[in-house]
This record gives sequence, C-alpha cells and structure tokens, in this order.
Amino acid sequence: MAVNRPLENEEFTVADTFGEDFDVNARPTQATSTATAVGAGWDAAEKLHTPSGDFPVDFKHSEEIQIIKFIDKDGPFASYKMHFLTNKVGKKSYVCLKTNGSECPLCSVLNHKPEDKRGFTIVNLSADGGPQRQILTATPRLYKTLHAAHFSPQGPLDKNYWALSRSGVKQTTVYHLNAVKARDLNEDWKLDEKASEAFVASTESYDRSVVRENSYAELLEIAQELA
Repeated sequence: MAVNRPLENEEFTVADTFGEDFDVNARPTQATSTATAVGAGWDAAEKLHTPSGDFPVDFKHSEEIQIIKFIDKDGPFASYKMHFLTNKVGKKSYVCLKTNGSECPLCSVLNHKPEDKRGFTIVNLSADGGPQRQILTATPRLYKTLHAAHFSPQGPLDKNYWALSRSGVKQTTVYHLNAVKARDLNEDWKLDEKASEAFVASTESYDRSVVRENSYAELLEIAQELA
C-alpha cells in the first residue's frame, strides 16, 4: 500500500565508514590532461563499484543544514578512482589510471588501493556571501544515498532543492538528505526563491576538465619515489 507523506519528511541517510583522516573533498584541481580516466553520467558512476572566480570551489559538509541544488542533468559530471598518498610535504591525490583500464603505477608498484569518487555540480544556497557554484565530491556510501534519491519519487536530483547535513564522526558519520520544493525556500528557509531560481538557471555544469589527470610517466616517477 502506498503511503503519502510530506516531501520535506522524506529523508535519505548513510553511514560513512572511512577513517578520521579521510577527506571527502580532496581532489585534483588543475585541468591539464586529455586522458580518459574520468567518466560521466550515472552509468559511469555505477561502473566504479569494485570488480579566479571561475576556480572550482569544493562543497564542505557540515552538521548545519545546507540547501543545495544539483545542476548536472545526466548524473555525476566526473566519475573516477583516486589514490591518496602521503609524502614528505603531506597528503596528495592522484587519479588512478585503472579507471579506464590502463596500467596504473600507483597500483602496481605501491600496491595501493584507490577510492571511488563522483563529482557533482551544485549550487550552494547556504554559502557565505550568497549562492555559489560548487563541486560536491561523494564518497561511495554518500553516492549510494544520492543515487537512491535520484531514482526516488522525489527525484531526479536536479528536480528539487535538497537539505544536506552530516552528523556523527568516523564510522558513525551519517549524511542526511531531504528534498525541498522551490516554493518552500522563502517561508521555510528564508531564501529568496526568485533570486535562487535565477542563479540556478544561469549556472552551468562542470566537466571532467576540472579534474587533473597525471600521465603514466608522472605516476611512475611518484611511485618509484615512494616505494
């Protein structure tokens, strides 16, 4: 039997089992490669399962609710695997070449396991200074929640606004996702509906060019230095 309930009461939650030092927002930020290690769309995202003012801004999760709008029409604009390695200067991230079936020195030389990443273009209405285009980089478990929301009665993701927050720490981390109608922005969230809709309408999706991909030679040199 179908159960009708208010849209704002529909909640999607997910526990994050990554360690304390895991950075959900860590990603490359320079677009210099023409490699194909990064896919796009829901199909590419599903395949990841294991067998200046224009400069991209990363979305930062918070315990406080943030109202966001997904811009991408066909799923994540970038889906890839990422190596997080620590050297003398700290932690750095590198796109895994095995994403596109190529040999990856970081996997073979260092026997290092990469982590799944999916990038979404969003408008963050709760950003300091007003609406801002940002990149939401989803961990595997958060991605499952976004995927479920996309294919739920409240979906697709770009249909509604969403209230997103995070609670807990380490293995007890939970992400909360609730659909928000545009008509409720003024009364429930004290946000200007017309201004928000206008900003969203003028916002374009990111593409894979914002994700830096190193060459095989570059990754081999890095692997040899850390081996």
